[in-house]
Amino acid sequence: MAIKKITELTEERWRTVYLKDEYGNRHATTEDYTAYREVKTIAPGPRFAHYLADTFCFYFLLAIIQIPMEALAALLSGQSAIASAFDVFTSLSVFALYPIYYAVSEHLWHRTPGKFLTDSYVIDEYGNKPSLRVTLLRTVCRLVPFEPFSCLGDPSRGWHDSWSNTWVVTKEEMIELKRLQLEQSEDFRASDL
Repeated sequence: MAIKKITELTEERWRTVYLKDEYGNRHATTEDYTAYREVKTIAPGPRFAHYLADTFCFYFLLAIIQIPMEALAALLSGQSAIASAFDVFTSLSVFALYPIYYAVSEHLWHRTPGKFLTDSYVIDEYGNKPSLRVTLLRTVCRLVPFEPFSCLGDPSRGWHDSWSNTWVVTKEEMIELKRLQLEQSEDFRASDL
């Protein structure tokens, strides 16, 4: 059974069309048509809340790591070579922690701690949890300057979403996408017979 991508899902819509009768008078009527369904991404407000919550969680985690490291550095302050190496290690750990925070949480839980607040999930083009490769790509894309501002548009799909072909959606939207995939994949299979 071939599963459709979430961007290939369709829905029935209607539109108003105007027809002329034999006397040239216009009459409005409705017409049904099939169109691609837009993925309903999370709004900019909740995306900003994710950013703030994740920033808070990141700095909290950083403090948990930094406080013991600073205490150890103070103990080693008399030994300059060891202290210098330790300072370099401390600085590198700070830079490494940011991508690790996002990559690990999105790969393990389908979302970051900030996304738990709004019950939002990161999904790939098939509505599934992204692979480790895609999660790492999302994380690297976050390092681009001004990238957080790309989430403020409507629809709220940041550069790290677009470039990695992922979406941030609510649990309800994720369930609806899965339902439509199952429904339309069965239609696809039945029409092949």
